[in-house]
Amino acid sequence: MKSSARPAAFAATPQGRLALACAAAFACALPEVAAFAQGVPPTSPPAAARPAPATPGNLTPEEKRCNAGLRRVDRHQQKLAETKRIREASRKAVENCGSPRACEQASHRERTLDTRERNEERQLARLDTEARKLCAASASKPAPAPAATQR
Repeated sequence: MKSSARPAAFAATPQGRLALACAAAFACALPEVAAFAQGVPPTSPPAAARPAPATPGNLTPEEKRCNAGLRRVDRHQQKLAETKRIREASRKAVENCGSPRACEQASHRERTLDTRERNEERQLARLDTEARKLCAASASKPAPAPAATQR
């Protein structure tokens, strides 16, 4: 294409339309690709589009704290299970390493994962104790009586 040609004339050709469509698709996908490459998780949908929580809305603040503590424990249990799975894969890599450098790297990774697993177990124990205390506190307090309606 000559530099003197008008952009509108280029866009009228099939090749021009294809180039513009590709450029538009690239421009639209660029923010997601950049965020994915940087390890940023995708954004959650707006609050209005999210489903309502499964718990009833008449929970006491203590019950809400108890539920939050239990959710935290569940998340850390999943995290610990994932660390254990990665550690087992790393242990297999140590057994099957081919060169001294690969063995050294695999051993270092295994030691790092051991430390991470111990830290996560300690964190899980702390969170579990905290959640038990919160749930015991919410169970020991009587539920508020429903308000009597006046006539």
